[in-house]
Amino acid sequence: FFFGRRTFFPPPNRHYSHYSLALRPNQPKVSSTMSSLFDRYDAEYRTLTSQIQSSLSTLTTYSGGGDAGSQVTLCSGLLKQADDLIKQMDLEARAGDRELQVKCKAYKKTLQALRKDFEAARGRVDREGLLAGAGKGREDRNRLLQTTDNLGRQNDTLDKARRVMAETEDVALEITEELGRNREKIQSARSKVLEVSGMTNQARRLVHSMSKRETQQKIMMYGLALVLVGAIVVVVYYMQK
Repeated sequence: FFFGRRTFFPPPNRHYSHYSLALRPNQPKVSSTMSSLFDRYDAEYRTLTSQIQSSLSTLTTYSGGGDAGSQVTLCSGLLKQADDLIKQMDLEARAGDRELQVKCKAYKKTLQALRKDFEAARGRVDREGLLAGAGKGREDRNRLLQTTDNLGRQNDTLDKARRVMAETEDVALEITEELGRNREKIQSARSKVLEVSGMTNQARRLVHSMSKRETQQKIMMYGLALVLVGAIVVVVYYMQK
C-alpha cells in the first residue's frame, strides 16, 4: 500500500538504471494465474522503486545547496512503504506458487541495495551540510562527522542483521516445505500399515475358523471311534455267547 499522498518524480538517470534490471523480463516470469491483489502490489512496488531511484539521484547530485533534508525524509518514507509492501507481497506469495516467492526474493534484494545506497547518500548529505554550515567550530564538525560515521556503521550492522533474518526466513520456508513432504510420506505409510493390519485381522479370523473346524472334526472322529468300539464289543459279545 501507499500510506499518505503519493509523490511522483521524473524517470531516474543512468546512475541508477542497474536497479531496473530486477524489474525487467530477466526476472522469473510469474504465472498468469497470479492473484489480482499481488498484481496491484507488484505495480505499486514498481512505482515506489522508481520514486526511490529518483530521490536517490537527487541526493547523489547534492552539493551543499538546497533543502536536502526533505529529500532524505521523503526517501526514508518511501523505503518504509516499500518494505511494508514487500511484507504484504510475501504473505500473498506464501499462499501462491513458487514463482511468486522467487519474485519476492528478487524484490527484497533490490530493496536492500536501494536502502544501502540511501544510507550512503544520507551520510554524504550530512557531511556536506556540516562542511557547508557557517559558524560551526571544527571540533563540533568533527564530533558530528564522527557521529555520522558511527550511525553509518550501525546502519551497516542493521543491514547485516536484516540479511541474516531474510536468510533465516528462507531456511524456515524450506524446512516447512520439507516437513510438508515428510507428512505426506508418513500419511502414506500409515495408510499402508492400516491396510496390512486389516489383512492381518482377516487372516487371524480365518485361522481361528480353521482351528474351530479342526476341533469339530476331531470331536466327530472321537465320537465315531467310540461308536465303532462299542459296536465291535457288542458283536464280540454276541459271537461268544
